[in-house]
Amino acid sequence: MITSKQMWGLVFLIFVAAVYLAVYYLHAKKPNNEPVEIYFADRIAAAHSILIEKYNELNAGKVKVIPIDFPNDDFSTNERKEVLARSLRGRGDGIDLFAVDVVWSQRFAKWSEPLDKYFTSEEKKRILDKALYSCYYEGELVAVPLFIVQGIMYYRQDLIHNLKNGKEIEKKIKEFITWEDFIELSKQIQLDNPYYIFHAADYEGLICMYMEALLSLKPNYFEEIGFNFNTKEAEKALQLLVDIVHKYKIAPKVVSNFTEVISYDYFIRNDGLFIRGWQSYDKDFVENMIDPVKEKNLRKAPLPYFKGHKPASIFGGWNLMISKYSNKKEYVVDFIKFLLNDESQESLYKESGYYPVLKSFYNDKKYFEKYPEMKYNVELIKTGVHRPQHVEYTKYSKIMSHYFYKAIKNEISVKDALAKCTNAIQYDKLMTKDF
Repeated sequence: MITSKQMWGLVFLIFVAAVYLAVYYLHAKKPNNEPVEIYFADRIAAAHSILIEKYNELNAGKVKVIPIDFPNDDFSTNERKEVLARSLRGRGDGIDLFAVDVVWSQRFAKWSEPLDKYFTSEEKKRILDKALYSCYYEGELVAVPLFIVQGIMYYRQDLIHNLKNGKEIEKKIKEFITWEDFIELSKQIQLDNPYYIFHAADYEGLICMYMEALLSLKPNYFEEIGFNFNTKEAEKALQLLVDIVHKYKIAPKVVSNFTEVISYDYFIRNDGLFIRGWQSYDKDFVENMIDPVKEKNLRKAPLPYFKGHKPASIFGGWNLMISKYSNKKEYVVDFIKFLLNDESQESLYKESGYYPVLKSFYNDKKYFEKYPEMKYNVELIKTGVHRPQHVEYTKYSKIMSHYFYKAIKNEISVKDALAKCTNAIQYDKLMTKDF
C-alpha cells in the first residue's frame, strides 16, 4: 500500500519531471542564431581543409564543421588510435565524427552509431566493394569509406635512366616485377645509392609489407588458417624481409628504425632507387618537400611479388564513423554524404592523391581523360588485398610487429619469431575467452 508520504513524493517527482520537460521544450524551440557545431577528428590534409571550408560556406549559419587535427608529424598511427580510443571511452569528449584506419573499424564499432538506417541501398551501391569491405562489423554497417590508398613502389626515374638499359629496366619495373628478378636486378646495378627502402620499425607499417608478401603466396591465408604463423607461407614471407636486409643487402640495416615519414626522408636525402610506400606519397609530402628537384623525378610502379604467385598490395585508407554519444547525428550524416559526392571525392584525389571510393571514377571515361593515370590505377587496384577483419586485429598486429621486428634486427630467427608470435596470440585468445 502506498503511504501518504510516498504519494506526496510521487506527486513531487511528477511535478519536477513536468517542469523539466516544459523547460526543455521551450529551450529546444527557442530561436538559436548559432550554427550547430560538428567536431570532426582526422588528419586534416589539404583536401580536408578545402572540403570543410566549402561545406561550412554552403551551410553558413546552420552547421559548422570544426576539425580536430592529428598531424603526421605529431601523431603516429598507433598514437592516434590510442588517443581516439581514450576519448571515446570517456563518452567522446565532444567528438561527433572521427576517421579510423581501415583496420580499426571493428575495434571502434562499440563506440559508433550503426549506419544502415542512414544510407539507402542505392547510396551503398555507388561505393566500391573493396572500399566498403572494411566498414562492417557482424554484418552491420558501422562506417563508410572516405578514401582508400594502396601499397606501391616508387622509383627515381632520373637515376634509372642514367643506367645502362635504363628505359628497359623501367619498363620491366612498371610491368610487375617478381622479387626474384628485382633482387637479381640489384646485382646488375653498380651504384653506391641505397637500392631499396622500406619501413621496418615495430609498428603497423611493417605488417603491411609482411601481409603483401604473405597474401601473394596465399590470398585466403586468414580465412583458411587464421593467426597461426607456423606455416611455410608465413616463414617464406618473413624470411624475405630478413633476407632483403641481411642476405641480399639491398636495404640498409637502418630500415628497422623507419616509419613511413622517416623512410621517405632517408630515401630522398640519400638518393635511393626504390621505396615501398603509398600511392599518395607524391601529395603527402608536397607541403614539406625535402628536395623538389629529386621529388619531381619520382614515378610509381607495382610492388614486387613472388614468382609463380599473384601480385598483392595492401589497401590502406580511412573510414568515417559517427560517435554513438553524438547528439547531432543527422547533421553529421549530411556532412558525410557531402564528402561522398562526386565533386568532393574528386577533390580528395586531385589535392591529396587518395583513391576515390565511388565506382563512377573507375567507369566514366571523362575521369580517364582528365586524369590519364587513372587507367594505371585501375590495374594496380586489381592487385589490392585487405588485412584480416578481426575485432582484435590491432592487438594481434602489435604482437606480430614486435616479433617480426626482432627477426629483421637479427635478434631472433625467423622460425622463432613466428612461433613466439603464434603462441602469444593463442594465449591472448585463451585469456580473452576465459575472462
